[in-house]
Amino acid sequence: MSFENGSAAIWPSAGLFLASFLLLGYRIWPVIFFGDIIAEYVHLYPNDLLASSLISVWDTVDSLVASFLINRLIKHRNILERSGDTFKFLVLLVPTPVVGTTLAATTLCLRNITPWTAYAELWRSWFTALIGGALVVTPMLLTWFQKSGKQERLNRDKIIELALLLLSLITISRITFWQGYPVEYMIVPLLIWSAFRFGQRESTLLVVIVSAIAVFTTARGVGAFAKLGSVNQSLLLLQSFIGVVAITTFILCAVINENRKAQATLKRTNDDLEQRVQERTQQLSQALETADAAKVAADSANKAKSEFLANMSHELRTPLNGILGYAQILRRSEPLTEPGFHGIDIIYQCGSHLLTLINDVLDLSKIEAQKMELHPIEFHFPSFLEGVTEICRIRAEQKGISFIYQGDARLPVGVRADEKRLRQVLINLLGNAIKFTDKGSVVFRITSQPVVNQAQEQSAIYKIRFEVEDTGVGMAKEQVEKIFLPFEQVGDIKKQAEGTGLGLAISSKIVSLMNSQIEVQSELGKGTSFWFEVELPNVPDWAEAARLSQQGIISGYQGRKQKILVVDDKWENRSVIVNLLAPIGFELAEASNGQEGLDQAMQWQPDLIITDLIMPVMHGLELIKHLRQSPQLKNVVVLASSASVFETDQYKSLDVGANAFLPKPVQMDSLLDLLCKYLQLEWVYQEISDQAIASSPDPMLAEAIAPPALEVLNHLYQLVKKGDVYGIVDQANQMKQQDHTLVPFAQKLIHLAENFQLNPLREFIKEYLANP
Repeated sequence: MSFENGSAAIWPSAGLFLASFLLLGYRIWPVIFFGDIIAEYVHLYPNDLLASSLISVWDTVDSLVASFLINRLIKHRNILERSGDTFKFLVLLVPTPVVGTTLAATTLCLRNITPWTAYAELWRSWFTALIGGALVVTPMLLTWFQKSGKQERLNRDKIIELALLLLSLITISRITFWQGYPVEYMIVPLLIWSAFRFGQRESTLLVVIVSAIAVFTTARGVGAFAKLGSVNQSLLLLQSFIGVVAITTFILCAVINENRKAQATLKRTNDDLEQRVQERTQQLSQALETADAAKVAADSANKAKSEFLANMSHELRTPLNGILGYAQILRRSEPLTEPGFHGIDIIYQCGSHLLTLINDVLDLSKIEAQKMELHPIEFHFPSFLEGVTEICRIRAEQKGISFIYQGDARLPVGVRADEKRLRQVLINLLGNAIKFTDKGSVVFRITSQPVVNQAQEQSAIYKIRFEVEDTGVGMAKEQVEKIFLPFEQVGDIKKQAEGTGLGLAISSKIVSLMNSQIEVQSELGKGTSFWFEVELPNVPDWAEAARLSQQGIISGYQGRKQKILVVDDKWENRSVIVNLLAPIGFELAEASNGQEGLDQAMQWQPDLIITDLIMPVMHGLELIKHLRQSPQLKNVVVLASSASVFETDQYKSLDVGANAFLPKPVQMDSLLDLLCKYLQLEWVYQEISDQAIASSPDPMLAEAIAPPALEVLNHLYQLVKKGDVYGIVDQANQMKQQDHTLVPFAQKLIHLAENFQLNPLREFIKEYLANP
């Protein structure tokens, strides 16, 4: 459709040519070329075949160039699928008609069809008409005739919506282009509506319809654009309107199409993820079922292990109760020679160590469950070290190797720590050193350094370093890396059979609970050194906790005679307690099971009952329940005693009404503390004998020690300077035989010499040399 001056708003053939090349390929060019010559010659230039031919060449060449560039730069033929492709298409439409438009305008002027004075106006109108035709027609043809994805079919609701859209479009077009009201851009929302609600085909078709209506009415001189004074102005505004409508619609279509594809991709991804989640959930459910089955099996195995450990604990602790109990009885009540007294101490120490080993095996389950805890107490540190040293010295002497103890004169007298766990670590390290040393020596070295507490301005904490050094087989680097693992044993196969491989693993865990770490340095064939440092609080008033032993041997108590009933199915357990308490003045009775104990308690009315937990006929927990339900016995003091190490047994006994729990093997000090607490007793002590003074290593008793002659002291001092501890021991034994008054001095010499405490030994002799 052309205007009065022959100009056209859009050139549909430009869009048709470009779409044909894009859809059918370049082979269609001859058909398009000759068809365009006929059209040009018949309708536009009937008297000039050359002009018609040249213009057809320029038109088709423009479309060929544009199709070539679009094929090269836009991989997807449907230019409305992606916003990036749409943008490229719009950009490529601008430069491609430049050459063809220039040649066509020049041809018309040369053939005198158009005057040269109208060249600029001819070039502009030709150029915009070509762009308009390609912009409006090409996208419509591509979307309708190009193979693309599945098109959405219009349902009843969509058909009604499309009818309303067309009705609105016709109404606005009539108001704008027939009645001349300037509301033409109200069509843009309708095209946006179409882009969102319908597909690309409907939207591009509406763009063609709107463009056709606008061109038709404006060329006929009606509408908002025809009322302007200049045809060129009307044409320019019309072309701008068509460009805005087309570009807006096409960009919206591309963006909406991308969004829909993204949503579809997201939906597929979500569906895939949901499917994977379902598969993983099913796999997880199967895995959980397998894990549940494994857990049930593990729980069953753990229960069986716990029952086995409980039974073995009870069976092992029962004979130990007799060993340790009678060791305490003999040590307190029987008149013994000094070697006999020393032997009883060794029996007690070894039995205690065996008890510790049993507990260590049971503690493995606590380590696995991360439930091991420390229970610090206040104790006499030198006595503790002496006990550890004496146990290990015996082992070393049995192997024929030297055991050297090097103590620090600055060690605190009283400390607060978990005595049991610290002894366990030291005996394990020393025991390993002795086990893997066949010749040479094992050195137990302790150094101490006070840590100043700034708040109290005094030394309240000591950093103590424990070091065990041996001249044994040593270890390679790869062996050192594995020694702290459970059940890992290195070294001689024969020596591995002597242990379980748990000692170092348990010791490492205990030391870590003390906020420290066991360090090791070893060289294969030359020996090994273990050490760790711990900070222990100094306890100056430790003597209050040990007041019983310092005040003397308990020989009785003040007040009326107290009656104690011992209920236990093992006679040896009852015998231990009876023999421990009878010499002190308690009246004791025995029962072999809970029912017998309940009957005897009803008749005898004891002040305190010590009952085992595991017994035939009636067990201890049931006995305690009956006692608490009895009006006559509900207030009697009950001590639950058991060889079980499981805390649940202790809690059960306390829950049913026991006043306290007394673990087996029974420790005399613990038993007496409980009796003193619940029976409100005041002990009567026997004075410390001269023999006890002589055998005591306590420095506080030094005033009672009588020294030998000055020449003997000088001889002893020379032996100390030479380090001849064996000569000192021989000299001390001679002194004991020659003069009874020198027994305390000789005993002190023997104690320091056997422990290789050379510095304290030197200071001890120098003290008497300075004050003869």
